[in-house]
Order: sequence, then C-alpha cells, then structure tokens
Amino acid sequence: MPALQMKTRSHLKQLEALELYEKTASDERDAMARSILPGEEPPSASLSAPSSDPPPVVPSASFSQLLPTDSEAIKYPNKTLISVAATGVIGSLTTSERKEQRSEDAQYCARHFAGHVVLSPLNVVLARMGTSALVDKLEELKKAAHAQIDATLENAVLANFSKESISSSTPVDRRIDDRYWLARLADAALKPAADGSLLVLDYFPTPAEKLPEQKRHGYMKKRKYDASLRPSAANGSTISNIFVNVEFTNTDPPNVTSNPLIGATQNVGKYQQAITNADALLTFQPTRLSVPTLSFHGKGKNTKLFVSILSCDRFEFAVIDDCFDSDNFPTVSALLHLFRIASLYQLGYNPLFIYNFISPPPGFSVGDAVPSYVVLPAAQGAVKVRLSGKCLSQLRLTPFQRSTVVLEGELDEPDGKGSTHVVVKMSFIANGRLWREKIIVDALHTADVQPAPAYAPKILAAFAARASPPPSLPNDSEILQQKRKRPASALEDLPAIVPRHLEIMAFDSPPNARKLAYTSSAANFLAVSEDLFRAILDAFRRRVLHRDISVNNILVADNMLLLVDWEIGRRFQEPSSAAGRGTVTGTLDTMSVASLANDDPLPHDDIESAVYVVLKVLTQTFVPPVDQERKWAKTLNNYFWDNSDVTPETLRDLRILLWTRNLKKSTADTTMQIFRSAGDATRAQLVLSLLSLPLPDQRDLIDSSDYDAVLSSLEGLVEQAVAAVRSVDASSLILSSA
Repeated sequence: MPALQMKTRSHLKQLEALELYEKTASDERDAMARSILPGEEPPSASLSAPSSDPPPVVPSASFSQLLPTDSEAIKYPNKTLISVAATGVIGSLTTSERKEQRSEDAQYCARHFAGHVVLSPLNVVLARMGTSALVDKLEELKKAAHAQIDATLENAVLANFSKESISSSTPVDRRIDDRYWLARLADAALKPAADGSLLVLDYFPTPAEKLPEQKRHGYMKKRKYDASLRPSAANGSTISNIFVNVEFTNTDPPNVTSNPLIGATQNVGKYQQAITNADALLTFQPTRLSVPTLSFHGKGKNTKLFVSILSCDRFEFAVIDDCFDSDNFPTVSALLHLFRIASLYQLGYNPLFIYNFISPPPGFSVGDAVPSYVVLPAAQGAVKVRLSGKCLSQLRLTPFQRSTVVLEGELDEPDGKGSTHVVVKMSFIANGRLWREKIIVDALHTADVQPAPAYAPKILAAFAARASPPPSLPNDSEILQQKRKRPASALEDLPAIVPRHLEIMAFDSPPNARKLAYTSSAANFLAVSEDLFRAILDAFRRRVLHRDISVNNILVADNMLLLVDWEIGRRFQEPSSAAGRGTVTGTLDTMSVASLANDDPLPHDDIESAVYVVLKVLTQTFVPPVDQERKWAKTLNNYFWDNSDVTPETLRDLRILLWTRNLKKSTADTTMQIFRSAGDATRAQLVLSLLSLPLPDQRDLIDSSDYDAVLSSLEGLVEQAVAAVRSVDASSLILSSA
C-alpha cells in the first residue's frame, strides 16, 4: 500500500477517534458540571441590605502553602537578564529581542503573580483540576508503569530530554521507538492489552517558531511552546488546541520557598516563560477553567518536574523532585499518560460548554477546542444556546482580575418557530458581585414604570457556581510538619487570595449590535447619544444606576441603543457591600470625578460618564490635518483614553480641568481649536455644548438622600444634555473609523 494512502487512512482513523472523543465528552458533560461546578441559587431580589462577603483567606489545607514574594526579587527584577537560556524563546530572535522578551515576562510576573502562587501536593493539584478521579487513576497507572519501565527506556528518556536544550536538535532527533520521547514514556503506563488502541491526545514537539498567528483573535506573540498535549488529528499546534503546555530547560529549578515566578536568576526566567505561556492559553481559550503546565527543570536524574494549574484566582503547583530517578519514573510516566486519557473537562475545560473539534468555524483548525454550545441549568429544563464561534469581548489583559467573555449565539424557539439571537456573558467575579447583574436587570424590567426598558436586554437563563474556595489557614502543627518549615509568624504578612466565581447569563439581544463608535452615520451617532442620556434618566425612574457607562457597554442595534453590563449597577441609596467599600469600580477613563474619588453614587455620575463616552468617540474618530498630526497626538494623549497605568487620583484632576470654564490652552480648549482649524466646527460645538453642562459641580448641591430632589435635578440635566446634542447639525459632522 502506498505510503500516502496509508497516511491518509491513519489520519481518517484519527479524525474518527477525535469525533468519538467529542461525542463522549458531550455525553459526560452534565455529570462533570455537577461535580466541578455545583450551581448556586440566586439570592433574594431585595438589595436593601449590603451583601455579606466572607473575609478572604490564606490557602492552605492539605499542607498547601501560599508563597511569599522575595522582596529582593521585586527590588531587582532585571537580574533575570544576566543570561538567556537557549530554550527561552524562539531561535530566530536576536539577543536584544530575547532580553526584551525576558524583561516583559519578569515585569508581568512581578506585577501580577505576587500573592497568587500556591505550593501544594500533587494530589491536591490534580483534584483541584479534575476531581479525585484523577488521583485514583494516577495510582492505578503508576502500577502499570512500574512493571514496564526498564533501564533501557530510562537511559533513552534522559538522552532525549538533554536534547531539548540543544537548539540544533530536531523533532526527529528526539524519538524513542519512532515515538516522540514524551509520548513513549507515557506509553509505559499503558496496559499491554491497550497497546494497539489509538490515542486521541498525544504529546508533540512544537517547532522552534511561533505558533500560527490567529489574526482574528489577535495572537501575534513570538513565543516558543516547547511541546504540548494536543489532538493527534490536528495538523500542528495552535493557540486553541494546546490542552497541556510542556516546557523544558536544563537550568536548575527556581527556589520554591518563595514565589518561584519572581526572582533574580536565569532559573526563574524559564519558569516565567512557562507561566506566561499558560496565561496566553487561558486568554485565547477564554471559556477554560484552568490550564495545566508541565515544566521540567534541571539535568539528568535530578531534574524537577513542576506540575501546575493556572486558574482565574490562583496559580497552584506541585513539584516532583528527582523526577527521572528510577523511583520516580513510574510517577512521571503515569502522569503523562493520565493527561492523555483524562476527560476533556478534567483537563480544565468548562463543563457548561460543549466543544467542537471536527468542524470548526472559519479561522480555526481541526483539533481546536471551539465552544459550540453552552448549556445552562434551569428549573424548567436546561437552556442550550448554539454558539457561532464569534467572541464579542476584548481579550483579558491581566490574570486574577475581573474576567469577562461575551459570545454570540442563537436559541432555537419551540415548535421550530425560528431562533432568537442571544449574547452569552461569562464572568469570573468576586463573591460580592455574584448575581448582581441579574438582580439589577430584573429590577429594571419589573419596576412599575412603563414602557419596558428597550435599552436593557432581558436575561433568558442564568447560572452561577462558587469556585473551590482557598483552603483555610494552617495551624501551627501543620506548619511544623511541612517539608519546608517556616514559623507561623511568617504567615501573618502574606496577601490573601480572593476567590472568584463563575457566572454565566444568556441575554436576548438583537443581531449585528455594534459599539457606538462604529455607528453607520453621524445622525445615528447623535440619535443614540440622545437616547443614552434619556436611558440614564429612565433607569433612575426605576431607581437604578448603571455606574459603568463606557464605550464598550454602549451598543447600537437597528439604530437603537442597547446598554449592557449592569453588573456594578445599584439601586438608589443601596448600602455598599463589604467588598465594594473603599474601592474604585468601573471603566476608569469614563468614570465621573465623584466616582474616581469613591463618593457615594448619583445618576449625575452616569450622565458625566456619558459625556466622556461621546467625547471619547469624537476624539478617537477625528483625523487631523497633516500639519496638526503631532499636536493632535499630544492632545489626544492628555485624555488618557484606555490607559491602564494612570491612577484614579491623576485622572480625577485631569477630568476636573475639562470642566474648568475659560481655561486657555487646556486640553478641551486645544481640542476645540484643532477641530475648528480642520474645518470641523460642528465637532467643536458639540464638545463645547457638552462641557458646558453644570457638571460635576451640580451634584454636590443636591440632597443625595432625597429621591425626588435628585430626580428633579436629573431631569433638568438630561434636558440640557439632549439640547446640547440637538444643537449641532448632523449633516456637517463626519465620523471616521474609530
């Protein structure tokens, strides 16, 4: 039989196996959802009392330990650049590019991973990821591996592992019995009777080049993933089909008595790469609950294997010391094979989703794990939403913060009467925010005010589940029994992990919704802007404040306003929750002056935010004349749009200056001058009219405890805002692409 024909037949078998794996995963999804994500009923719709947030706790049941950050490492982070390991980044990068990559990793880990790193036993890490079933299965596989590993295989594994750090070696050089060495080591845990079975998932080296660009998702990083567990039917590794990330280095492992991601050595540098790679996987596979990583550090039998999981609230890892010692070879073999045969959902995928591998939508490859359905439990039966593969939300920027994914889908109507366009919103949020958006949106739709709020989408189904809580603080006796001892007093200054919980809601939403900046015409932009001011007034008549009016939360569908993301909304005079006190919440660059100062909210703050939204669109869609480009770039920078580094205090001072009357050479004054010099007097007139509103001063003159007084003041303010929008001629306003 010709080799090509044999290869084609083999690939077809792999596809069949992958299709069976997809179906089996779908069939087991409901049982896994109940075990991994037990649902939580929504609280009473009453918001009269502040929510009771449990105090954050320091992990450490089962001898797990939240690790402190080395103060010297924070002080001198660039010491990681003393030397650069060959396996650090892809071989085509220059030395300066490698150092820049290392510097970015060091800064990223120092900024975000302090206080979120937990050292745990291996069984705790496995149970956290995929229930105790993984722990039991590992013990069974270790017995099979112990019986089949011999000295010949051990020596071959050691020889191939050493080649991983040689830049000139090729994947062909790293094979045992015509199998990639990781896969061959995993084969030792296979029972003899199963030798001929086709494995759906297996280990593959990733070429010394960046993964294929996912242009539609924005993946452009020049990184190297040393190896990965992925579907055998896939033609190659992509950012969407890596199930388990694998990293190698011949340098010694980082010290685990303190945070191993923050340090001043080359050893830490490689581990930083491994975890920033895992973070990228979690970013581009946003429905996953966690991403496992296997990171090998060292040389020969003394190599250490770090087994880790990165989730929405922590980075947790275990260490297998001397992993290539004869005594530990069976454990490593069993672990490798365990991941190959583990359930899709035991590898960190979300069991509320059904994933498609065989027929992915455009932009994805066969083997990519693409969410095709979301299934939300409900009292009258599960609600199953068919997903289009389109993600409407921006990629998350940082780990361990509020993370939101918005997906597009359809819900089939009963009796075959067509389908309803649906937007599915999935968030990882702190306990104090759990169910908040449902309560607020329900309050808008059930208020005794007519007509119904067309600007607020209805919730068709909702599900929330508490994440596994961080373990409790260990007592003195537990600390003394730990392998790496340190006094109990050392725990006192450790930062605490605030657990984040999963919440998913399906909203009835019109199709083809787009952001305000992408409206089809200036007339539509002005009409929607007017509707926005009126919607804020209507919401307050229902005693609700939105509190996060921003460009991303204002959509336009069929020329109608759609105001989304009511998660931090509040009822008028609702007490703050314990979690919300003393913190600035919202989208920073469009927050009101009072919100930036963390004052009690009023609807006037939403109006002020709406002014910033309109101003942001007007400035970001403006194309200056060539001779004004440099001046305009400097002026635009002064607004600090989308700048996450600016502090609330600095931004508050800058926003106050926007409202200061007759201030020459201010940002607002310069903006209007440039608009006029470019022949865009209409744009300048709209800015002047909006910044002439009696804000932010007027809110300080209102009795905030008197609803009627606040409403009366708001009605007058909205009337002025609408008049400001109507004062300009839509035909003379030209909006460029944002």
